[in-house]
Amino acid sequence: MRFRCLILIWVLLQTSLCDQWPYHRYYGKKSRSGEFVPDFSRAIQSKGSQHRFIHWLHDVSETQDSGEVRRMFINNTIPRDATSLDEVFDHLKRPEPGNFRGNISHLVPPLIANLPSDEAEKLFGNLKYALDSMCIVDKSNWWYRTTDGSCNWMKKDEINEGRIGMAKARDYGDHHYADGISKLREGPNARAVSNAFFKRNRTIYYEHTPLLIGLIEFVMHDVTYSMDSPEETIEVEMPPDEDTFDKNTKFVVHRTKAVPGTGTSMTNPRENVNMATTWLDISSLYGSTSDVARAVRSYKDGKLLTQEVKAGNMSLATSYLPFNSWNVSMRTTPGLDPTTLFTGGDPRTNEDWLVLAVHTLLLREHNRLCDLLAKQHPEYVDMKNSEHTDEKLYQTVRLLMSAKYALVANSYQMAYWTDKMPWPRDDGFPLYRQMYGESFMEINPMNTYPWPLVTKGGKPMVVSAEMAIVYRFHEFIISQFPIKDAKNNTLWNQSVFDTGFNPQGFLNTGLESILRGMVGSHIPNFKSGVDESFRSAGKYRAGPFDVSTWSIVHEREQGLPTFNTYFREYNKQEPKVTVKVPSTFEEFTSNPEKVQKLKALYDRPDDVDLVVGVQLDETYFPGTTVPKSALIISLFSLFGMGNSDRFSIGFAITRCLLVDQPFDCHPSNALEELLWKPHPEPGLPNMRRLDDFWLNELDFPDHGTNLLWRLVTENTDISCLQQDPLFPADPKTNPVLCSLPTLPWWKIATTAAVSGFEIVETYIEDYHTALVTVMLALGLGMFLQMRSRFLQDKLNIPPVYSGLPLIGEALNFAKDPKGVLLKGFVEYGQTVSRCFGLKLASLVYFVVTRSSDLEWMEADNSKEEIFSLHKFLGVINFPLIVHKENFDSNLHVNIVREYLGNRRVVSKFGTTIMDASNRFIDNSLPHTRTDLSQFVPVLMKYITTVVGACMVGDEIFDHPNLLKIFDQFNDHAIEAMGLSSLLPSRLQILAGVKINADYRKARKILIPIIQKRRGQIGTAESAAKNITLLDQLLKDVPDNERAADLVVILVWGGLTNLQATFPSLIMDIINDPNATRALADTCSLLDPARLSVFDELPRPDPTNPWTPLRAAMFESIRLSGPVTGPARFILKDAQLPSSMPYKTSPQETEPEPEPEPEPAPTAKPQKLPQGQVATLSAYYTHRSPAVYGPDAAKWVPNRFLRSNPDIGSPRFISWGLKGPHTCPGRWFAQECILVMTMCLLGRYDIVPDEYLIDEEKYIYWSSNVERRNVRVTITPRGQSGVDTSVTPMFLRQSTSIYNSFQGTKGGDGKYDISTSVNRMMWG
Repeated sequence: MRFRCLILIWVLLQTSLCDQWPYHRYYGKKSRSGEFVPDFSRAIQSKGSQHRFIHWLHDVSETQDSGEVRRMFINNTIPRDATSLDEVFDHLKRPEPGNFRGNISHLVPPLIANLPSDEAEKLFGNLKYALDSMCIVDKSNWWYRTTDGSCNWMKKDEINEGRIGMAKARDYGDHHYADGISKLREGPNARAVSNAFFKRNRTIYYEHTPLLIGLIEFVMHDVTYSMDSPEETIEVEMPPDEDTFDKNTKFVVHRTKAVPGTGTSMTNPRENVNMATTWLDISSLYGSTSDVARAVRSYKDGKLLTQEVKAGNMSLATSYLPFNSWNVSMRTTPGLDPTTLFTGGDPRTNEDWLVLAVHTLLLREHNRLCDLLAKQHPEYVDMKNSEHTDEKLYQTVRLLMSAKYALVANSYQMAYWTDKMPWPRDDGFPLYRQMYGESFMEINPMNTYPWPLVTKGGKPMVVSAEMAIVYRFHEFIISQFPIKDAKNNTLWNQSVFDTGFNPQGFLNTGLESILRGMVGSHIPNFKSGVDESFRSAGKYRAGPFDVSTWSIVHEREQGLPTFNTYFREYNKQEPKVTVKVPSTFEEFTSNPEKVQKLKALYDRPDDVDLVVGVQLDETYFPGTTVPKSALIISLFSLFGMGNSDRFSIGFAITRCLLVDQPFDCHPSNALEELLWKPHPEPGLPNMRRLDDFWLNELDFPDHGTNLLWRLVTENTDISCLQQDPLFPADPKTNPVLCSLPTLPWWKIATTAAVSGFEIVETYIEDYHTALVTVMLALGLGMFLQMRSRFLQDKLNIPPVYSGLPLIGEALNFAKDPKGVLLKGFVEYGQTVSRCFGLKLASLVYFVVTRSSDLEWMEADNSKEEIFSLHKFLGVINFPLIVHKENFDSNLHVNIVREYLGNRRVVSKFGTTIMDASNRFIDNSLPHTRTDLSQFVPVLMKYITTVVGACMVGDEIFDHPNLLKIFDQFNDHAIEAMGLSSLLPSRLQILAGVKINADYRKARKILIPIIQKRRGQIGTAESAAKNITLLDQLLKDVPDNERAADLVVILVWGGLTNLQATFPSLIMDIINDPNATRALADTCSLLDPARLSVFDELPRPDPTNPWTPLRAAMFESIRLSGPVTGPARFILKDAQLPSSMPYKTSPQETEPEPEPEPEPAPTAKPQKLPQGQVATLSAYYTHRSPAVYGPDAAKWVPNRFLRSNPDIGSPRFISWGLKGPHTCPGRWFAQECILVMTMCLLGRYDIVPDEYLIDEEKYIYWSSNVERRNVRVTITPRGQSGVDTSVTPMFLRQSTSIYNSFQGTKGGDGKYDISTSVNRMMWG
């Protein structure tokens, strides 16, 4: 044992003393001082990133357009199981010796004019168009980026695309001036429009951190700069409803500077000049003119100019932007000396501290990369010519930086994704897959330059005037943000407005303190309105200011289209995602007050300004949190611009796979030269391989998702930061990660040794230590009980059954969950809240039943400000069960929502379910009268078979072992959830041993099926088969192993939905002779084509023959609910509404059947404590006489005959509460239950040996419910001799059940089947 301990400590020491590579990270933990420090016992593995890149390379090479790539490799495939890039390239097929082009090296030295242009002609021969001589005469014009953005697009006579000083493009080429030439488009008073639609709302939903604001500002400054015209201004008077400014106040808005020579006629309308390059080239840092570019360079070792300052409370000097001693043109305020501002590549550098923080980080990153490049490539350093060295390092790092920047932009756009965004989400292309309705197979990163999908009229996509106006996201702007020290203490709250043009304050505060506040606070989401400090500013750069008024005026004075005009043109492109063009004011918004304001301000819907329509848009782009219209104009355009760039990282990575081949690779720019390292072999002088060092430095294997974290931790004194700095930190979904601190080695070793001893203590097994461990455990248990009582007194939490030390009530609850629950209701059922807690190991589950409390939880369900389902699932081992990458991405849920939440797709599964049901019955059930002693197990096997067939297909019947694996996985998943509350976190992995074994066994069977199925995609054979979920998910999941795992997960989800509900319906029907007569005996007459499982309507269709069986199904589901659940993790201390004096229940739509007692006015409200669990009880709620009447505990099959259950309301919670987490597979579950019941009871007469009362029907476990087994006699219909005259209403000779049903005619002359069955069953 001691020897093992020493080994463990030695391993920890080696880990801690390793080189500080970016991916050697650790989870953070808080020290006693409150500062986050690395937890050396919890390292984050880094090897997975390299493997993910190899998987990506394999997967994209398997797509339909990349056959030439995979055919370069042995066996026509890139080896997916390779452990390194070198191993991948070792699998290249070696070509026969041939006449390869001579090796072309990078330019040494750069900027030597009049080099032969034939080199460029050869390298760019694949472009199939003539190159402009202005670009190719000087190699530096195409090998590196030019400062002004020219020659990125090198087509002859078109080299100014994206260049500074050009007219801004218009998305659809149209101009909308009042006179068709230059006069601003007319519209209502812009301030009145701002007051009506842009004021900050009362309710604000926070999602991101202020770092996002700084990033958006920097991106927009990078691609667009509309200079003011000093001679032309527009005055905006105050409207009658103005309540902030004096009525005599006037806004003075400068017109946008025009392109000289435009605006002279209708054939030559006014154009607006863009004084920034439109490429993602970080021109905000480097400058877009030669004068600015020279002013920001140090001309030493490729670095940018800095000033080294001991800023804030830093003990050492660090780099900041230099002051403007060169007097570069910087935007300023009247009376402020420009030389006191920072110098940057963009005039707006000093606008506020949020964008300055991004500037400073990128400045430091550029200089860090210069040192790194010189270290990795000493051949770039010319000891005899420092000018050549400086130029080469500067220009190459510029390309590296823009590659990183593009990947950061990918991470930035992902901040807007929801869990509904189809997988893969992180490769930069999901928006285009959504827009064009294509899958990963059709749209992915394996593209050659130029990519046709991002060219418009044969030219690259550049920033448009519409994008420049709409892509401002002013709602995100906050009035203030905290300034924080290293211990996360807020030093003060800083006004954002006051940070404008205040560089000295930035230095006095320090970048680190500003960044900690930026990543440690929240900003508003869309639909929040604009903060008044920017919408009604007293003074900004000379006078009163309203950022919204400015946007409206600039839209009009630039002659941009109105909302309807713009999106009519957009919809003509026939995208899959269209935008509704409102024909009435009511179609702009559901807010009646805003509708009235629209009518008061505008004459026609077609007059509504573009920015106003975007502001009012209530529909969201699929899979995002961004209003549809805003995203199309902004993010979608930004993505297109990035992929129009000749220096794009995506094109560089694929240069020697799609244009050249690795064994004859000729880079066409300095970035490609860097990424494809020379690897000459005999006969192959031009052989190159991808350089994994630079791929990892660019974070390309993870698509840039780690770059923001690294940008901060590698360039500041902040070593611990949440994984995604664009979102607030969260222990589960966005944990704090730490890099290795820059400490002496002995301090790191000491810390690691202490962590080692902590882990060793966990694993010591000798007798004496075990005794001490038990004593400590008992002491800990007593302490936790005392703490629980303390919290109960301090917070006034509901009473808690604490049970035994450590395990609480876990054993009693596992033995008799219903008994424990009923005991709580007996003892606390008459209290004001009726809430009580059950301590189950490490968590307390508070049972919530009062209607006002349930409505409170329902209201929170869409926002998750108080309760979190995701966190609760994390607590009960879902990441272990479904694998962490699926849990984090929600991929399995998204697939269910995408396909099983789609009416059209769900409707197609009826045939699959029916065919699988009949095949199971033919193969597994007797053909003669038989006594079955184990009927419920037969139903369970029936469920697994049908769900498996719906997920996989007919192959399920050829692999009975696969069905056993599905059942075992289901059992092991339930075990893992049970163990979640009994094992310490470090031992949770033990619960996953069986689960991972199940995955491995399933893959052996499923992967060959998946490979075969992929080969059948698009064939007639595939089209002739029944629909399966596997066919759908293959469109989104290129990895066969992951697809196999997802099949197992999805089958488990299906079993979870059906294993209590389907047997309950069957057993309930055969347990009631009247129901058997009215329902079972008519199943053979049901028409699957008439089945509808969609539950949005309040009333079922009385003419549909499925309605009686559907009503009975809902009743069986109601009564088969678990003792506890649905459950949510409590995010913060929260008062129970039922315990609050004078409570109100605004969402209640009908009187409470059992009025809740009012708490005494002096009573202290009860609180649910943070970090515990709030759970509903489907068992209790669904049996409550106050909700369902005196017969609530009885199975009454006509209860839902005339009204559908209010699914997701506190009255019917079997599929969760209403909102984003309502069970997405419920339609599929209903379809399975009903069709399987039709097939089984339509073919068999089933009679139980005994009839059970309600109390005898169910077996309750801690996490699920089972139906009690009974012995049955099962007889094929036709052999039973049953007298069919007992069902005279059904004329079996009829071809249509609808026409044959002698029901009660309604007012429209149609038969009301519900009434007929009701009368037959209950008189």
